[in-house]
This record gives sequence, structure tokens and C-alpha cells, in this order.
Amino acid sequence: MLKRKVHRIILLLLDALFVAVALALAYLIRRDFHIEPEYRSQYLTILPLILLVRLTLFFLFKLYKGMLRYASINELIAIVASSTIGTLIFVIINIILENFTRLGPFPLHPTGQNVLRVPWGIIVIEWLLVMIMIGAGRFSRRIILTFGMSLPKDVRRVLIVGADDMGETVARQLLKDSSRGYRPVCFIDDDPAVLGKYIHQMPVVGRLRDLPDAIERYRIDDVIMAMPHISPTKLRQVISACKSMPVTFHIAPSMHDLIEGKVEVSQIRRVEIEDLLGREPVRLLLPEDKNYIKGEKVLVTGAGGSIGSELCRQLMSYNPERILFLGRGENSIYEITSELNYNFKSDKIIPIIADIADETRLRQIFEHHRPTICFHAAAHKHVPLMEMYPQEAVKNNIFGTLNLARFADEFKTKIFVFISTDKAVHPTSIMGASKHMAETIIFTLAERSKTSFLAVRFGNVLGSRGSVIPLFKKQIERGGPVTVTHPEMTRYFMTIPEAVSLVLQTGAMRDIGRLFLLDMGEPVKIVDLARNLITLSGFEPGKDIEIVFTGIRPGEKLSEELLSEGEDIKKTDMDKIFVAQTTGSDWIELQRGMDDFRQHCLEGNEDAIRRLLMKFVPSYRPESAH
Repeated sequence: MLKRKVHRIILLLLDALFVAVALALAYLIRRDFHIEPEYRSQYLTILPLILLVRLTLFFLFKLYKGMLRYASINELIAIVASSTIGTLIFVIINIILENFTRLGPFPLHPTGQNVLRVPWGIIVIEWLLVMIMIGAGRFSRRIILTFGMSLPKDVRRVLIVGADDMGETVARQLLKDSSRGYRPVCFIDDDPAVLGKYIHQMPVVGRLRDLPDAIERYRIDDVIMAMPHISPTKLRQVISACKSMPVTFHIAPSMHDLIEGKVEVSQIRRVEIEDLLGREPVRLLLPEDKNYIKGEKVLVTGAGGSIGSELCRQLMSYNPERILFLGRGENSIYEITSELNYNFKSDKIIPIIADIADETRLRQIFEHHRPTICFHAAAHKHVPLMEMYPQEAVKNNIFGTLNLARFADEFKTKIFVFISTDKAVHPTSIMGASKHMAETIIFTLAERSKTSFLAVRFGNVLGSRGSVIPLFKKQIERGGPVTVTHPEMTRYFMTIPEAVSLVLQTGAMRDIGRLFLLDMGEPVKIVDLARNLITLSGFEPGKDIEIVFTGIRPGEKLSEELLSEGEDIKKTDMDKIFVAQTTGSDWIELQRGMDDFRQHCLEGNEDAIRRLLMKFVPSYRPESAH
């Protein structure tokens, strides 16, 4: 506290000196550096008044409460305002003195001039000089930092990607604290309006495509991404450029942390799933005239899972009569129910704890609630675990789907949407084969039912439970290594909101087909996904975080496909959505197969389950995974 008071007193004395010098210089400039005795007397007479007015206004404008190192545009505005108001007060006093020269006891010069009335030119010059000198005093440290005079010798030169508010804030925070050894040098931005402009005396030197050249030309050591809304495609360009150059890549923390002054260049920020997608996310909204959800009773199975819970969130905005949240795990159902009850304050939500493999319990649910739309998201999806327990995959993925589909047909559900996977195409795993069988059930019932049975097939869902992203994040937080099964393994990826928006769209297109797919762009190498996640987290792959290849796991294959032979894919009116024509199986033969599956599951005969899957799914070849 004492140190702060001493600092303010010193600052006050400096300001008093600046005011006195500014007034003296004003007289010298106005009188061509020759001051007559009467003007010297005038200077000494009016100086106490000017000091009193100026310093009082500086106090009122809180110029002694700030810290010099944090001087900003607000201080500059306060300096200009207080100086201008002080000068206006002097003008008023001068007018009074000029008009009432001979009416009061004012000392007069022999020429008849009032020695207290100051020439107008001196007032104007003093006003300008006071603003300049007080401002220079306040911003001296900022000026020194800007030109790098106090930076350490081993300073790291920084290029900032993004020349908007966030980029400016990053640069200002780095300039403010030189002790970290980072000096912003230039900016890159695709906005043509800012190209060639300067921010804190640092130029905007080019577009994103010019990044490699700028890194080389300005001898950059670190690149900081300060564009929060950059597209995944452009982000990949920046990451690729940084990988090929001897620089370290960082992502700036949130804007809130920047404003609070908490920025640290090496700080890890939460990586958004869209950063890793490798393409523009698909935004699919259900038009009002195609809102088939409004006023309907909707059942969502697997409502506590990644896809199911997002389905529940998005369905609420389409105004259903009620939504049945069905799941086997009470904790996850409780969580999504509590979340949506809090957000929507709705009495439409009905949580249901049930196992879709339990035929009796499922019949009771359909009899009581009679859902008109069903979204079937419940499934066992973990490939290696289902290889260990094939009977569980059959019970949940095959019999659970069969039970739901039969009751949807019996109780006249209008629309039944089954969520499938690309692992069902030429499957090499129990999980994929069981989902293929579930598709067969759906397509077979579609040929004999008034219910619209549909299937949606897509690739891996980024950020879902069991996906590689949560695993990679945990491994990075532990300091590595990040484990990847094979350097050539590729997958199609989509985000959870993308997957759910596709599922919702299919119900509106039920008249044009049964199997729907999303254009997911090109497949992505898992190892590239790992490298990008490490880089986005603020580390260097192979140096800070190692990547270790562990080998293909049981049931996995190097790449996935979206279509089987004979599935003719066509475009739809909805951008990025495709439809494939499919055929079902013989219903009687399928029922016999279900009886055989049921018996093998009761016996726990895993080999028989695999053989039966190969019979009903001819493309299923478990040995092809090895």
C-alpha cells in the first residue's frame, strides 16, 4: 500500500512538472523564444491556478489509479478529456478577464493590457503540449515494449494467425508481459480489408496461403492461432504449414481468458471436435413444412448414449407431444432427463428404464405409450468387446432390433429409424455383422409393413463414447504416449450433431428409400487424427507426445466402406444426403434363423453364433481382419 502511495505521489509530481514545462514552452513558442518581463510575471502568476485546475481534473478522471504498464486507450481518452476540459475552463476565465479588464482591481500593464489575461495562442499551444507530455509519460513503458527495447535476448518471434479483436488481444497481452520471452512480429489474415494494415506497429503480411513464406521471411519461432471460427479446412492448412516448418504451433485460450489477462502461449485449450473433422461440418435443419415430429409421441432407444442423448436434445426443438427416453443405464437416463427438464421446463419428457432385449417389458411399453415415431439408437458398439462376447451383441443388436421393429409394426408406429454403421458393410467383426443382421430385419419388415422402416448408415462419430478422441485426450493429458493400432488405418468421421441431424432428416424423406447415407468427405487416417489432436493441444508429436502403434485389434479392419454390392446410391434433394435402394430377406427363413440364434445364445455357443452370422451375412469374414 505504501509503495502504491509513493508511486502516485511521484506520478503527481511528474504531472505537475509536465504542466509547468508545457506552459513555459507555450510562452517560448508564442513569443519566438523571447519572453518580456511582463509575460514572465504573468507566467508565475497564473501557474498555480493552472496546476490546481489540471491536477484536480487528473484526479477526477482517475489518472492516478491505473498502472503504467497497463496504460490503454481508456487512459488516452481520459488524458484528452481532462486536458480539454481544463483548457475550456481557462478560456472562460480568459474571456471574463478580457471583458472586465477595467471594472475590477486587476493589475494593468502600462500599455493598458491586463497582465492576467493570457494570449489565446499560448492557451492553445499549452493544451496541445500538456496532452502530448502527459500521454508520453503514461505510455512510455508501452512504447518501449512495442519496440522491443526491454525484451530478453533469447526472445521467440511470434506470428499471429488472425488480425481481428482476438488477434489484437493476444498481441497486446504478449507485449504487456515480456518476461515470457515472446514477441509478436506480424499477423496473417484472409480478410482483404486488413491486409497491409498495422496493429500495434506490427503488419498484416498476407493470407493463410502465405504462411510458409511469412514464417521464413520473418524468422518466426512460434505460430499462435487466434481465429476462433476458422473452418476445419483452413485449420488443416495452418497445421500442415506449421508441420513442414521449424515452428511451434499454439492455439490461443478463450476470449474470456484473454480479456482477463490469463493468456499463456503454451496453454492447452479444449480442442473442438470440428477442429479434427477435416472438412466443413454439415448443417442440416428440418424445415418447418417438413416437421414430422410436431405433435407426435416419440420413442428414443439408447437415450442416454452419445447419439441418443443428442437426438433427445434436438427433438425438443421440434415440439413433439412427448418423448420417451428409453435406456438400460439409469444414471445416463437420469442425466439427460435432468438436463432437458432444466433447459426446457417441459412435462413432455418420460424416462423409461428397460432392456430392449426384454420382449415382455418392451410390449408393455408399446401397449401403454403407443409411440408414433421410433428412433433406435441403442446398440453394443465396442468392436473388441463384442468379439469376446458375441452372444451379447446378438441379444442386444439383433434381438433388440427385432423386438422393437415387430412392436412398431404391431402397434402401427408411423416411422421407425434405425441407426446403423459403416462397419455393417463387408463386416469383419461380430459387432458389424450383428448390425448388418439388424439392417436385414429392418429392410425385410419394410416390405410387409405399413410402418416406414428406415436405416441411417454413417461412419465413426467424433467425441462419442468409445471413440478414439476421448481416449487420445486422456493419453495426452497423462503425457502420452498416444496409441494407434496401425499407421494406415483410416475411417470416415462425422460429429454427433451431424449424425443426429442426418437421422432427423431421413424421417422427412421416408417416401424415397430405406437406406440413407451422409457425404462424409474423404476417409481420415487415425494417425493423422492423433497428430492433429496433439498439435492442437499445444504439443509437438513425436517430441512432446509419442505415438505408439499397437497393432490391429480383433474384429478391426484397415478401412471401412459405406456401400455393399448391389446398393445403388443416388442423390436426394437434401444436400449431402444420399439414398441407396436395398432389398430384404425371406421373412420365414429369417424367423427360423432367429430361433437358431436364440438357441445358440442360451447355450453360449460362440462358434455356432459366428457360423450362423456367416450364413445370414455372406460378406462377413472374421478371418479377413487378421
